[in-house]
Amino acid sequence: MTSPARPPTLSLMKTQNDMAFKEWAIVCQALEEGKQTIVLRKGGVKEVDGELQPEHPEFFLYPTYGAHVAEGIKPDWRPRLHKLDKEAKDTKHVHFRLYAIVESVHKVTDWEVAKSLIPFTILSDQEMEKEFNAGDQPGLFVFILRVHSLAVPMEMLRKAAHDKDPIWAPLGTSLFTAGAFQVIPEGAWPYTRDKIRKMVQA
Repeated sequence: MTSPARPPTLSLMKTQNDMAFKEWAIVCQALEEGKQTIVLRKGGVKEVDGELQPEHPEFFLYPTYGAHVAEGIKPDWRPRLHKLDKEAKDTKHVHFRLYAIVESVHKVTDWEVAKSLIPFTILSDQEMEKEFNAGDQPGLFVFILRVHSLAVPMEMLRKAAHDKDPIWAPLGTSLFTAGAFQVIPEGAWPYTRDKIRKMVQA
């Protein structure tokens, strides 16, 4: 079964924001290239008047690095990991290139539906199944993201506050979004978005 959510009403992107969403750097790269438009989580969602909503409707993408990332992504994406080594070794700074608006969030509790999303992510089959079955209850929240590239990449010093939550990183200071442009063009985006919505709402 799936639980659909009405997309938040967002007529305009915020001009500045102090919230970031943690994601593997290699997944951020896939988002930047338009190869992926969803992210998957076990949390980060609230329920308001019976509707599922993200805790934060828009945010910067905060790239993270881990020793076991290669095992969790599709083999054809693993060679790209070495290109991220320079930033991964910079333990003092966070590098930002992307900003995202959540178009909708859906709870997927049917493994067959979750499995059908594998072609729309760079995660490996094994990683998807592991994430789906993690925790007390099987299932995943699927965030459909409208991703934007920042006009000028930014960086900031890493802070201890960034590590307190596994999903969200409060930056402590606002960064600006001026000049950010959509990764997937306006004309193509509805097709991409609606194709995934139909799958998770089936």
